[in-house]
Amino acid sequence: MHISALSIRNFRNFKNAKFLFNSGINTVIGENGSGKSNLFFALRLLLDDSLPRNLRLSEGDFNRGISLNWRGHWIIISLEFENLDSSEEAKALAIQISGRIDTQNKGSYALFFRPKFLIRKELYDYSMTPDKNGAGLKLILEKITVKEYETVFLCRGGGDFCEDAVYQRYIGNFEAIEFPDPEDKEELVFGTWLSNEINIHNEISCTFIKALRDVEADLRSYNNNPLVSLLRGKEKTVNVEKQEEIIGSINELNTQISELDEVKEVKMGVDRSIKEAVGTTYAPNINIKSELPNEMERLFQSLKLWVGDPDEAGYEGRIGELSLGGANLIYLSLKLLEYEKVKNDKIANLLLVEEPEAHIHTHIQKTLFESLRENKTQVIISTHSTHISSVSKISSVNILARGQQEAEIYHPFKNLNKDSIGRIERYLDAVRSNLLFAKGVLLVEGDAEQILIPELFKQVIGLSLDEIGVSLVNIGSTGFKNVARLFHEDRIRKYCAIITDRDSSVISLPEDSDLDTKYQKSCRASQKSGDERMVALEKLCDDSWFLEAFYADYTFEVDLLLCDNSLEFTNCLNRIYKNPSNVSKSKEKLENKTPEVAGVEVLRLANKYGKGWLALLVAEQVTCNTYIPEYILDAIAFASSHINEASKAKAVKHRLQCMRSDVSMLYTEEAKKFEDKDKSIETLLEEFCEIFEDDQLTLFLKCL
Repeated sequence: MHISALSIRNFRNFKNAKFLFNSGINTVIGENGSGKSNLFFALRLLLDDSLPRNLRLSEGDFNRGISLNWRGHWIIISLEFENLDSSEEAKALAIQISGRIDTQNKGSYALFFRPKFLIRKELYDYSMTPDKNGAGLKLILEKITVKEYETVFLCRGGGDFCEDAVYQRYIGNFEAIEFPDPEDKEELVFGTWLSNEINIHNEISCTFIKALRDVEADLRSYNNNPLVSLLRGKEKTVNVEKQEEIIGSINELNTQISELDEVKEVKMGVDRSIKEAVGTTYAPNINIKSELPNEMERLFQSLKLWVGDPDEAGYEGRIGELSLGGANLIYLSLKLLEYEKVKNDKIANLLLVEEPEAHIHTHIQKTLFESLRENKTQVIISTHSTHISSVSKISSVNILARGQQEAEIYHPFKNLNKDSIGRIERYLDAVRSNLLFAKGVLLVEGDAEQILIPELFKQVIGLSLDEIGVSLVNIGSTGFKNVARLFHEDRIRKYCAIITDRDSSVISLPEDSDLDTKYQKSCRASQKSGDERMVALEKLCDDSWFLEAFYADYTFEVDLLLCDNSLEFTNCLNRIYKNPSNVSKSKEKLENKTPEVAGVEVLRLANKYGKGWLALLVAEQVTCNTYIPEYILDAIAFASSHINEASKAKAVKHRLQCMRSDVSMLYTEEAKKFEDKDKSIETLLEEFCEIFEDDQLTLFLKCL
């Protein structure tokens, strides 16, 4: 049995969220503040026996979207299980369908934090009155305090409260003032009480390993130490004669220690001190005895882990000498072994691991994650790590994103076939998997774009792509389809811009292709491929609001050069040629401003010396005065529609500073007169765009 889904309604930053899980390893990835810790706490409220069973929720636990109007609403946290076995304990969770047990081997267990019966009855009665209105409902709701709420745990319910229609029907429609009769128990929807003979904590093991857990303390304790659990009961299998021999040796050792002169001296001193303080009549008799445990069970409990360094053969030390990451690794390994060897009688074992990358080396992260797949325990890991996400199965990933007063959950595998999922998983190495964490994504086809676009944006606009949460991913080809299809209403609802080339010929081509020279044939073939690629990408983008393609008329290098950026290229020539004559010839061509001459020359340089190498040289020459091709600006704007006002204001101040300090820039005089002090961000942006209407930043802002 394993958890297949977790539904959360109105809890903390989850207004209406549903997570999907598989058996084995599952990954939850997301930025800081997206709700990963809240997700784990929701799971623990249902399953973790280390939390108090009577733990009360408060009004602060209601989602911020309804924080001012939480009264009357419910917090609902519901688990769905799959692959229930035939045991009585598992069947107790099985969902009921029209009075019978679900034959699909599915079960449920849910927490409801709801108004008590009398409140629900009052809401129902008022909703049945003919003259009901918003003001009357408000009077009832305003009287409700969190003290009038109760927490109940029910199982076998089939209601999906993430569906608004279900929530409104069975909890209440506050706008329409329609509330259900609490006398109608609706057990098929809400579920029933768990049998008195069954305790969920006895049947399901749940361990939470937090990011900064004091593992050393856990390994010293009796209750939380998995080593103690693994050793428990082993003393009974030790041969009786061996037990007697060990216990006899310990008793003798206790006697020897107690009879030491040093021990007797201390005993006599303590005894004398007490008698001098209270007198011989009331003073107790004092002795000091060694109490090394002489019972096999207690002896096994006294066993401690000692660890050695793989790079320092022969040395062993206590667990406290390990780094926190090493201790976490040992604890996690012991916990998995405990589940496999000791707690295999449970109907389910769940391990929650919060950000293992906090103290674990990147190489170990990947190895650990891949090895965990083979364990029978269901593991849910939250992470920021691209190394862990790169070996995650897309079908076992939930992506958390920060929305307006609520978290958004994306399932990147939804409505994709097995082959498509497999291709994406093979592609997502540690570098490219950062697209799963981004607020917006740029997909590019080569090294030149990967090197130059971030530098262009940083120098010209004054913001880094990382700063605005945009990941640029080099596909390494023009095969965008497999990765681009992730960005869809059904999957990852983030904007993704594809930046590619149309590969139009930089030279004129004869109407009759039979008359083509070798170079013309190459240009014609590239142009044909570009046209076909454009048709395919437009079809792909038509299927998703979150996807759009942006094209260079020719190629990235040619379009960048023809944007009046010849200086950035000609300044590199001394790094390419040693002969001044070659520098002069190439410089003349690059400054020609026509694709037939300048375009041919820059492509020749790129092909001869490598696009990546040329891009590195050009990147060193980029300044705030460099022009970004319009299609690049449009693409970044599409992917960064989430950009906040503070970032826009920072970009404005950067452009103004550039204009004031560089006399070669457009609007230098206007910038010197522009007053940007003590203005609101809204006014600053509005006046900037009005005065500097042709500036690159204005063009960018208008595209957002």
